[in-house]
Amino acid sequence: MTLTALPSHPFLATSKPDIDLFPVSSECTVAQAAKILDMSEGCVNELLDDSVIAYRQIGDERLVQRDSLQEFESRYRRRLKALAEITREWQEMGLYE
Repeated sequence: MTLTALPSHPFLATSKPDIDLFPVSSECTVAQAAKILDMSEGCVNELLDDSVIAYRQIGDERLVQRDSLQEFESRYRRRLKALAEITREWQEMGLYE
């Protein structure tokens, strides 16, 4: 499997060697998915168990579908941003400390 370095978005290949790696394929391991999402492998496995992110099983290894991971990551980042905005607004109104 060929690995390429990642820029700020995990699905755009670049040649910078000091950035995290993502396989240039349609799948990645649970460990790679966890690194991309900045989550534990346990959290990623829960998402797979709940069918939130698509994967296929090969023996004992789960291979995460790249398109499904990219879609989840996009939704996840938007939700984090919205939550941060709501928290900021509540702090400004004095409702949340």
